[in-house]
Amino acid sequence: MERDGHRYSPAKFYKINIIILIILIILGTAVFLIFACNVNNVTVRGNTLLGASEIEGYVMADKYRNNGAWDVVKNTLRPPEIPFVKETKVSLHNLHDLVITVKEKELTGRLKDKNGNYVYIDRNGIVTEVDPRLLGKAVPVEGLTTKKSAVVGKAYPAAENRVKALSVIFKSMKNMGLDISKVTFGDSGQITLTCGKVTASFGTADRLKDKLLRLSYILPKVKGSAGILHFEDFTEDNTDIVFEKKKTK
Repeated sequence: MERDGHRYSPAKFYKINIIILIILIILGTAVFLIFACNVNNVTVRGNTLLGASEIEGYVMADKYRNNGAWDVVKNTLRPPEIPFVKETKVSLHNLHDLVITVKEKELTGRLKDKNGNYVYIDRNGIVTEVDPRLLGKAVPVEGLTTKKSAVVGKAYPAAENRVKALSVIFKSMKNMGLDISKVTFGDSGQITLTCGKVTASFGTADRLKDKLLRLSYILPKVKGSAGILHFEDFTEDNTDIVFEKKKTK
């Protein structure tokens, strides 16, 4: 059957109706989510550095913040930049309960810049955060001076050999179970590690890994004592370490 020169096509008719139906379903779902997903409760997981309310403020920061569906879509497409947070995942536990899961940045060591901010670095010597707040349990590092500004995502801008030595120390802390409370670099690059009441005077960075391994064996034996472990004369042929006990009054 033809009308005005056009042949009636059932397939085309059904195709158009299916497209319209899909559009209506999408619109209906969107309207449902807009009106049904009012957030009554927010749970923040994975945070140890920033408070839940502060993280919530970054994630739910616009006029539609109380709509859970909007929060999920917005933070998936455009994750917020949150200090000390590497990754953020936002999900709905149900229509009214929002869950914010964060993965925090690695804060292995910390230094201070010329502006008084704390510069946090990871085990590789890469800057992970610059912030005026002192947070976490990062090991303080002294003597690693620089005139350049630290940039997040870049290596700490000090002498490359010292940054490499610091990276070796940080990695050994984890691999060897070393409890180091401070790392100090002298003017000529001498390395001193503070391990509670015991100070390990390493001298130069020569045979640094071997010195750290030897330190991991010695520290349990001098536990409870106070003094200085002298590694300055440590060589392949001379592995004896002198422990200079602190004199008690």
